[in-house]
Amino acid sequence: MRDKGIIVTTEEDMAQVEVQCSIESCQNCSAQSLCIGQNQSKGLLTARNPLRAYPGDEVEIEIPDTKYSRALILLFGSLLVASLLGIGLGSLLSPLLPFTSSVSSLLGLLFALIIAGIVLFRYFRAKNKASLYPVIINIMKKGEGQG
Repeated sequence: MRDKGIIVTTEEDMAQVEVQCSIESCQNCSAQSLCIGQNQSKGLLTARNPLRAYPGDEVEIEIPDTKYSRALILLFGSLLVASLLGIGLGSLLSPLLPFTSSVSSLLGLLFALIIAGIVLFRYFRAKNKASLYPVIINIMKKGEGQG
């Protein structure tokens, strides 16, 4: 999905972009959860700024719908698999532990979710952080004072 906005602030390779929120486009936007200003007339998105746009520039941004959807599937799918494995391992190891089968399964579930959460947090922080943000793909109009 593509949208237009105005750069508000920049910091290193990221920028805050003010976008107009029209009811139709905002409800179908995959970055709705990243947008500050939901249910308002304007929203503020953090976007990657490879073109080095400056505050006041009118820009076109692209929201990576496919990557965002894949990341959500990976996140929730991994947590589901970890939950099932944790419950299964807890149940299988219950004869070796001084707990009942149900308590062992619960402990296995909690342990697996904690481990999966830590792994997913590090994975998304290191590898996918940049790819999940909207990207400025075009500077349509330079802001005043930039020539």
